[in-house]
Amino acid sequence: MPKRVQVVLDEGTYRLLEELAQPRAGNKSFVVREALRYFAEREAIERALDASLASHDARSAMEAGVAAWRRGDLIPHERVVRAAPRRRKLK
Repeated sequence: MPKRVQVVLDEGTYRLLEELAQPRAGNKSFVVREALRYFAEREAIERALDASLASHDARSAMEAGVAAWRRGDLIPHERVVRAAPRRRKLK
């Protein structure tokens, strides 16, 4: 059963809601539902990234990469691609 929720928006946010709703037959509820779903997905991704970065191994690898970058020891992507063995395409 759908639930009604009342929210207060500033003028700029309300205009943005109207702009986003217009190509969707003016359906502001649809825009809000999709925005909440998007926000929830983004939060889940950020939590996963935070957990990954909290890992000692990941943090060590990132710090080593930053140190290599600062020393100028990184290999350009194009050079790595040229040096990599060619793969046959599977049919």
